[in-house]
Amino acid sequence: MKKQKNSRCIAVLIVGLCICLLAGCSGEVTPKKIMNRIEKNLSEVTSFSNQVEMNIKMEELVHYTKVTMDMEMENTMEPKAGHAKGIAEVSMRGVNLNSQMEIYQVEEDGSQVTYSGLDGTWFKETAGESSGGIALDKNLFAEMGESADEFQLADETIELDGKSCYEMYGDVTGKELMSVLGSQMLHGFGLVELPDDSAVAQLEIPVIFDVYEEELLPARMHVDMTDVLNDLYDSLGESADVTHYVIQLSFKEYNTVEEIQVPEEIRETAVEE
Repeated sequence: MKKQKNSRCIAVLIVGLCICLLAGCSGEVTPKKIMNRIEKNLSEVTSFSNQVEMNIKMEELVHYTKVTMDMEMENTMEPKAGHAKGIAEVSMRGVNLNSQMEIYQVEEDGSQVTYSGLDGTWFKETAGESSGGIALDKNLFAEMGESADEFQLADETIELDGKSCYEMYGDVTGKELMSVLGSQMLHGFGLVELPDDSAVAQLEIPVIFDVYEEELLPARMHVDMTDVLNDLYDSLGESADVTHYVIQLSFKEYNTVEEIQVPEEIRETAVEE
């Protein structure tokens, strides 16, 4: 009986400790405290896999551009590398394409190199430094600067894949969003041409973050640029009408991805851009 009582006491202490770690022993869970815990937990993450879904449609007079994308992605932190593969359905100026898309992003000789494949045809692009692209940075909220301080916490948790999640929401600048997602992803991996990046950088874009309650790691990131892009096009006097421009990342597993390597055949056949 005494042993059972001691076990219950230990369990209560452990639960109390977890609550204190999250709420700072203040009794209140806040977005800032959740973000601080996420940053700490992400610093110990070696890899993660996620799913990227895009739903984009833009109309201009008689033409329209529609991009629907569903890709599985995986990333490693050391070395920093990413791999994405999936299907992209594109309708542009009366032409409809349904293509297999695959991307590798790795560091070679101190530079970030991206290998992009579309239906088996590969291209290689080298950037000046390792930033942006398909590899999400560990300093997720630090990249958002002061915008992260203005996030709100939903009154109730939600459930994703059978797990309870906190939900936070707020606005970030286009510049901050590009720091987190990379310009490539924001432009639909090169399938969509947006106004000048300097104009997009000034936008205030609504973002929703879902966070696994137990692990305190990102569960889902939902970005809806529809309204802000329509306002931007209007301010520029352009006729484009954005029906929807939504990007969603769902984080599946952590610390399970093995080293990402570009197959030698792709390295040899990729055309330099």
